Amino acid sequence: MRISVACGCLLVVLASGVVSGDELSSVVDEVLTEVQDESLEPAEARRSLLGFQVTGWTELSVTAGTAGGDHRPMGFNYQSNEFLLQQNWLSLDREFDSGTRLHSDWILPGSDYQFTRAIGIFDNQDVRHGIDPVQFILSREFDSVGEGLELTVGRFFAPFGVESIAGPENTLVSHSYSFIYNPFTQTGGLAQLTINDSLTLRGGVVIGSDVFIHPSNTPTFLAGFHWDDPDGGSSVDFLSITSNGRYDDRYGVHNPQVFDLVVTREVSDTVSITLEGLGGYEKDFPGVGTAYWFSAVGYVDWSLEDDLDAAVRVELFNDEHGNRTGSPGLYTGVTGGLSWRWTDDLVVRPELRFDHNTESRPFDGDRMLLTATLDVIIRW
Repeated sequence: MRISVACGCLLVVLASGVVSGDELSSVVDEVLTEVQDESLEPAEARRSLLGFQVTGWTELSVTAGTAGGDHRPMGFNYQSNEFLLQQNWLSLDREFDSGTRLHSDWILPGSDYQFTRAIGIFDNQDVRHGIDPVQFILSREFDSVGEGLELTVGRFFAPFGVESIAGPENTLVSHSYSFIYNPFTQTGGLAQLTINDSLTLRGGVVIGSDVFIHPSNTPTFLAGFHWDDPDGGSSVDFLSITSNGRYDDRYGVHNPQVFDLVVTREVSDTVSITLEGLGGYEKDFPGVGTAYWFSAVGYVDWSLEDDLDAAVRVELFNDEHGNRTGSPGLYTGVTGGLSWRWTDDLVVRPELRFDHNTESRPFDGDRMLLTATLDVIIRW
């Protein structure tokens, strides 16, 4: 297992042009040297590396659209009429008997790094397919505190919203503006305290949003909760991100204030509806002063078959001053797609999407964008 994973990662890195063949030659030699020894190991033993469980996937997509070249601010499948290696994802995980866990996720490489990368870590790349260690955490669970306390330190996914950086966790290929243009990751500490079967409190202190260790670091506070209906049919999730709220003009770093609310309702055994409302602002933005943005997103998810899911997403995203997307106006996005698990290791996701901006022309000089996407995820 570890040999196939390593070889697969090396081949994808080489194909993407991140490093040259000469730079990889010594590593390839070391990997090939180990093949004979590892081929004699039991299959179970080859699923781990230095005690870490190794998993991952490769996500490839092609998107046809009415805008030429670049579909941004729509994303992550932003490139028009070309294949994208969006994610070659490597996940390492190790759990200890004491309730301690080490976990790391890498885009190694992929075009999605252009959206997810943080200032201060791997931020000098200027290639289509780059590298981003999107998550590396140390966590510890304490069962004796309340109904359970979990402490996490490191760089972690911003704990709010509906969608995920990890491709297989989404039914749809593309992402909402609310997801793309608000924080992806944060670095610091996070505590989650379970009060009872219904209520979990969440709080943390981080050094900014989408920024690693850097001179622009600003104390930023996370506070929120997750509530589950005792009957199991509904849930509510809230998080606030607060700091000084000022744009750092010296380093070009955003410090957004964000307030996010998500409500989910299970309509039946196969249908769920999720509503998300988000508001944010940032002070001292050049040429504007205080910039505001608001969004409302609705999702309907169906489980059509054991191996087939469908989803529809409708979004209104008001980037009033262009602080988020670079083009002011009210964005409307309507997206529909399928997620077909062809096998345990192969997922196929077709998608159709319509976007419109009432004020600007962000899509190659047009207000409107139509896209059709075919996406494939191969687990390894």
